[in-house]
Amino acid sequence: MPFLPTTPETRASVLQGLLIATIVIGGLYFGREVLLPLAVAILLSFVLTPPLLLLRRIKVPRVLAVAVVVITAFAIIGGLGWLISREATKLAAELPSYRATLSEKIKSLRESTSESKVLEKAGDVLTDLQDQLNEPSPDTDAPQVGDAADRPDDQPIQVEIKEPDPKGLALYQSIAGTLLPPLVTAGIILLFVVFILLQREDLRDRLIRLFGASDLQRATSTMSDAATRLSRYFLSQVLINATYGVFIGLALWAIGMPSPIAWGILAMLMRFVPYVGSYIAAAFPALIAAAIDPGWTTVLMVVGLFVIGELTMGQVVEPMVYGRGTGVTPIAVIGSTIFWTWLWGPLGLIIATPITVCLAVLGRHVEGLGFFDVLLGDQPALTPEQSFYQRALIGDAAEATYQAELALRDQSLEAYLGGVALSGLKLAERDAARGALGANQMERIATTVNEMLENLADFEPRRWFDKLRHKPEKPADEEAEGLASLEAPAEEDADAEHVIPRDSLARGWHDDVPVLCIGGRSMLDEAAGAMLAAVLAKRGLGAEALPPDEISAGHITTLASTKAKAVCLSYLGLGSGPAHIRYLVRRLRRLLPQDTLILVAYWHEEEDAQAMKSLKETAQADAYATTLHEAVEVIINAATGEAPNGDTKAKTKPEPKDKKAPATAA
Repeated sequence: MPFLPTTPETRASVLQGLLIATIVIGGLYFGREVLLPLAVAILLSFVLTPPLLLLRRIKVPRVLAVAVVVITAFAIIGGLGWLISREATKLAAELPSYRATLSEKIKSLRESTSESKVLEKAGDVLTDLQDQLNEPSPDTDAPQVGDAADRPDDQPIQVEIKEPDPKGLALYQSIAGTLLPPLVTAGIILLFVVFILLQREDLRDRLIRLFGASDLQRATSTMSDAATRLSRYFLSQVLINATYGVFIGLALWAIGMPSPIAWGILAMLMRFVPYVGSYIAAAFPALIAAAIDPGWTTVLMVVGLFVIGELTMGQVVEPMVYGRGTGVTPIAVIGSTIFWTWLWGPLGLIIATPITVCLAVLGRHVEGLGFFDVLLGDQPALTPEQSFYQRALIGDAAEATYQAELALRDQSLEAYLGGVALSGLKLAERDAARGALGANQMERIATTVNEMLENLADFEPRRWFDKLRHKPEKPADEEAEGLASLEAPAEEDADAEHVIPRDSLARGWHDDVPVLCIGGRSMLDEAAGAMLAAVLAKRGLGAEALPPDEISAGHITTLASTKAKAVCLSYLGLGSGPAHIRYLVRRLRRLLPQDTLILVAYWHEEEDAQAMKSLKETAQADAYATTLHEAVEVIINAATGEAPNGDTKAKTKPEPKDKKAPATAA
């Protein structure tokens, strides 16, 4: 069976998607002269929205508030541009004085590490460059007639073409060609920002009408929440990066570095580039430090300042401000950085992360753009149940065990197996029912589950901080938010796996294997039974999982000699119907001792309640369970001498009246 469906409709849909993606990427590339300023304007509008709303709250008119915010923002941007231009010009004028120091330093490195060919070649290149700079400029006058006779015939004549310096109109055209493109781009950005801020509510209403006209309340709350979060994130990012730039500038000024303002602004801008931006920005001042200081102290101080600043911002400040993070995976950030840099150049490198965050938020809130959330979002692509099924399907027991160990830090083995692993087996059963799962694959899944259970048999999670994490109980009507809903059940489950004292067990339950968990039809049923056996073993009851062959016509008689006090028949699906289970229960009653508990565990989906009702009416078992917790409670109640239907939701099926000696739980 092919990995992907190959129907004509599917192929047409894939080709249509590829065509749309090609058109969009081509439009982004060829329309970058307009789209790049628009993207910058939208991001800048998100940054300016909080201060604009602050001015609106104090009754400042809309037009005046927009004018104040925009003029202030562009004045700051223009001032930073002027500062970095002035510092760069000053630094360029000082560079020749640093050449000799840098050359001597590379020569000393070459002498100290004579075996390093890289440094030797770098020193030779720098020496040649210095010799060329020190050579007098050649005489550009025309050669004399007598010189031609002294020149060999095969020596080429060097010709240099020099254009006259532009004067008059040509000078103004040269200046305009240099200044007009950035000024036009800045003007387009300014125009977009002004109109976006002035028409903010109208644009929001149009987006709501476009994406959520059918559910106005949900679309409004979603759009407002997304816009608020994005505005806060971008403004916080700008403030954090500005703080980082100020710290770098002041620190470099304190250690005597030239042009500290330029390096601070560069550090602020490059920090918008994720992961490596700060270290790229550190390369330039480190090189200047090597040129001005004959030793290495200044270089090490510059590198240390950038490293300390980046670690402080990334590991302390940003987690305090952002909480969980930006909502984008690291691989998505790196991929988007490469993509937008290739598409829009250096400016695309700076705005890549903000654009990616915007797309991820849109994918999370807009139904038609959900693929952005799958590709870029930091939420797991698969649910825990799907992830478990995928690991079991490929036979990766090590990864399945690792995922289980991570989950067992916050919940019990019973909760994980019943809520995640058993649900994963239900997905496998569904695929098997529609013929998408072969016998070899089911065997691989069962083997993986058994291996995972063996690995977890002696695993004890370390819950050192459970008491510190304990939170007071909230009222029933107060809805848990965030991680509270995930931590609450963990403490309840942690107490659920207490071992049953041996002296509290009823007679006959002290044997090594008082419980048999038998798969009803397939190896998937056997794997589900093995999960029940593992949980019972954790609770102090010996249990053994048996394959479906043990209840076949040729082997069922071997159960007559068993000393088990409970037999659990595990089913993920009914197959041909409840009649098969009824006949099996009758045969087991004739073979097993009279006081043996027969439990039918049908791990069904909630929508399959009718099948469970039919099963209870026909199977004639002692007890029934639909979840792992119910099955464990039924067996434990029977082992401790309580009624099988004590405090659990499992319902005990009474024996028919024509039965002389009804089977009861010991």
